[in-house]
Amino acid sequence: MPYAPDLAGCALDGRYELHELIGEGTFGRVYRGYDRRLARPVAIKVIKPWWAEDPGGAESFEREAQLLARVSDPGIVQIFDVGQAEEGLYFVTELVEGESLSARLRRAGPLTPWEACDIAEQLCRALEHAHAEHIVHRDIKPANVLISGRGQVKVGDLGIARLAEGSTDGGTATIVGTPRYMAPEQASGQPVTPATDVYSAGIVLYEMLAGRTPFGGESAVEIALQHVQMPPPPLPNGTPPSVEVVVRNALAKDPADRYQSAVAMADALARTRDRADADAPTANGATADADGDADVTFRHKTVPLWAGDRDAATEIFARDARGRTPGGVDPTRRAPRMTPRRTVNPAARRRTIAVFALALAVLSAMLLAARALTAPATEVLPQLHGLTARQANAKLRHKHLHATFAHDYSQAKPGTAFAQSPAAGALVNDGSTVTVMISKGPRPVDVPALTGETSAAATSTLHKDGLNAGVTTVPAPGTTPGVVVRQAPTAGHTVKPHTTIVLYAAETPSWHALTSFSATGGGGHSVPFRIQGSQWRLVYSMSYNGTCDFVLFCNGPSAQVLGLGADSTNQSFNLSNGSSETKGFKTGPGLYQIDINPGWDDARWSIEVQDWK
Repeated sequence: MPYAPDLAGCALDGRYELHELIGEGTFGRVYRGYDRRLARPVAIKVIKPWWAEDPGGAESFEREAQLLARVSDPGIVQIFDVGQAEEGLYFVTELVEGESLSARLRRAGPLTPWEACDIAEQLCRALEHAHAEHIVHRDIKPANVLISGRGQVKVGDLGIARLAEGSTDGGTATIVGTPRYMAPEQASGQPVTPATDVYSAGIVLYEMLAGRTPFGGESAVEIALQHVQMPPPPLPNGTPPSVEVVVRNALAKDPADRYQSAVAMADALARTRDRADADAPTANGATADADGDADVTFRHKTVPLWAGDRDAATEIFARDARGRTPGGVDPTRRAPRMTPRRTVNPAARRRTIAVFALALAVLSAMLLAARALTAPATEVLPQLHGLTARQANAKLRHKHLHATFAHDYSQAKPGTAFAQSPAAGALVNDGSTVTVMISKGPRPVDVPALTGETSAAATSTLHKDGLNAGVTTVPAPGTTPGVVVRQAPTAGHTVKPHTTIVLYAAETPSWHALTSFSATGGGGHSVPFRIQGSQWRLVYSMSYNGTCDFVLFCNGPSAQVLGLGADSTNQSFNLSNGSSETKGFKTGPGLYQIDINPGWDDARWSIEVQDWK
């Protein structure tokens, strides 16, 4: 994990003092600070150094500031200023004096149902204002819910929030958020909506009631599967049924089955809190369930209210039948209730239905018109292939779009765009983010090991790998001609495609001169020389100066071969008169030296040592 220095004690732009570190988010660290100009305490978030060097990280940090500025609501942390200092990007927000919900749960444990409902209601009403600006938070959790000293709830950390109309968290998009609080569609990479935040708020409400989240596990994947497949465990005994209903609705797997807005969940919580005594017996012995339907209890028998009058009438008739006089004359008795007369007018009913249908059609048309007028503007995505990152970014900003860059190998020119998502020509909303792939050039190739192969086979292998071959023959005694004895670069190196690999192949053996020496009258000796081949030879010339001392017999120089190594070879022979004379040896590899002994007669001579390799 890279190290982020503690900037406490610094003053940004000579205005904002950083007093102490109080929190840390994905892209920045949060400090308690002080605004010298306005003389007020503030919270200051400074980007982490490694994100400042990453265009995507800096963009996410700036987007958080923009989204905070877009929402003006007491339930959302308010932003005051944005700046760029030597220490990096930063933005200044209000300082919430209090604690986070996560700290409160750690300190005090589970909350009472009505206290949890109050916090959840405030959270949902704050989220509704964010949703009204088309912002989906995507990371609602206790650590991002701040509670002031007066009990007011504020939502912070919009670091991974995004515009709902631009959300494409599927396909190649990265899944972001905190696994324990992710909605099923978010965990599976599907598009996010305000209902995603409703689910996360339901998880937070569950944790406030139970002291733990409903799902947990060893890995993010395990937790995500539980969100998608498993129902939440039951809440603790004693949780009011009406509160359980709210939690159950908020945690529905299908977004369509949840509260369709944060304000709908907030209203349900308000009604639940206002009916805090609805689960207790009423003064008439009635109880209310979570949906508000009431029953009346009579002598341990519950009778629905709608059936009360009918049962009462039945009881009166039975009592009157038993009360007849012996003479058969009925006494005065109560008449049964009669059903009110209903006037049926089919034509009027049809007119009423027609008027209702017309009103519904007009209302639908008005809603569609309002949606069309308020819908965000759309842009046709331009073609970015072949552009540099700077050019692509400028072209997208001109269209009111944002770019995020990734780099990969391709055959395109290094430093230019070769792919984009969405594709060129697609319709996207203003403010959408486009992923642009920048080429790093062709993928590097690993140099294979070719020593011991024939030069032809090695060349074929290199061509298959997209590399070129250059063959140079070198002496290699004892090696079959054409076999590669070494290569450059060596195996294991990584090179660019089409790089030439030099192959040094054993050449067909031939005579190679090693050293030579000569003299006119007198003797001499060669420098020591090393023979590598299986055989070697001396090529020499010798001629007498004048006439020999003995007319019929000449005594010229002679050569002696000395072995200087382990081989103690010692051979002698006389130099013959003539040119290009040869003397061969098959003593094999070793270190040798030639000594020339002068004869009685003066002579000129020269000797060249040649090795067979």
